Amino acid sequence: AFKLGLLEREIEDVLQQLHQEQTQNPEETLFSQTLHQENDGCIDQKEIDKEDVCPICQEELLKKMLPIAYCRHSCGNNVHIKCMKIWADHQDELENDSVVKCPLCR
Repeated sequence: AFKLGLLEREIEDVLQQLHQEQTQNPEETLFSQTLHQENDGCIDQKEIDKEDVCPICQEELLKKMLPIAYCRHSCGNNVHIKCMKIWADHQDELENDSVVKCPLCR
C-alpha cells in the first residue's frame, strides 16, 4: 500500500538525495540510487536497473531523474512519485479510501 504523503524523514532523504545528485556525477548517482530507509518491518525496495520502466507511465524510471517511490508493504516495485500521486488521486475518487493500494500488487 502507498501513502498519500511523505514522512519528515522521507522528505529529508529526498532532499539529501537531490543535494548529492547536484554535487556528484549524475550518472554515478542514478545507477547507485537506493533510498536508505530504516527497516521498520517494510519490504526492501527493488534495485532499479537502467532499463526499468515506471509501471504507470511506461517511461524509464531513471531517464527523467524524477523522485521514485516504492511499495513498502508487499512487492517492493518502483514507480515515479508523480505517477503514484495521480494513481492515488484517482483511487481516492473511486473508492474514497485513505489507504492507497499498490497498482502492481493490489
